[in-house]
Amino acid sequence: MQALEGCDPRYQQLISSGKNIIFASEDFVVIPSIGPLNDSHVMIVPKRHLNNFSVLSVSELEQVNEIMKNLISYASANFGRRLVFFESGAGVSTNHSGGCIVHAHIHCVYESEEFESRLFDEVDFQESRNGWYEKADAGKGYVWYMSADGKPYLCNAPQLPSQFLRYIYSVAIGDVRFWNWRRHNNYEGVLKVLENYGRFFSVT
Repeated sequence: MQALEGCDPRYQQLISSGKNIIFASEDFVVIPSIGPLNDSHVMIVPKRHLNNFSVLSVSELEQVNEIMKNLISYASANFGRRLVFFESGAGVSTNHSGGCIVHAHIHCVYESEEFESRLFDEVDFQESRNGWYEKADAGKGYVWYMSADGKPYLCNAPQLPSQFLRYIYSVAIGDVRFWNWRRHNNYEGVLKVLENYGRFFSVT
């Protein structure tokens, strides 16, 4: 994975060595988020450059689904916690989906009822009954959320500021220190995430 400008040199070294990779499939990797919001915070990232997940093929989405299922099972067995997933899908023509990096990535964090409540107050979600991304607007961008009950929700062109969902989650869990990963890479938190998921590769 390519290093990002402005990151803690120690994290850059993790990237260069490949030691930040928790799991790798044919087309995706699971890595700790930079500036993790807690010790559950990982991202599913495609190996090839994409703006968002809505442009993936059916077979690629099946890989993503399998990774998510394995993360859910691992968290349940090892942490006794449920997980939620969200994506600020960057548009091709505009990027007002709350993302800050124009490269597709799905965040994975512990479930928080407060986060979900705040998120649905801010974003006009519609449940995606016929598939995750069937009605996603790849041009203008979108926000996608999957609840701990496995229900996917979508909102096109949400007009959100950068890192908005990270900020809402931080407020919801009562710790706003690391919501802006550009200022606070939280390297120590990255190490905790890697430790937390240390056996994930061996069980998938």
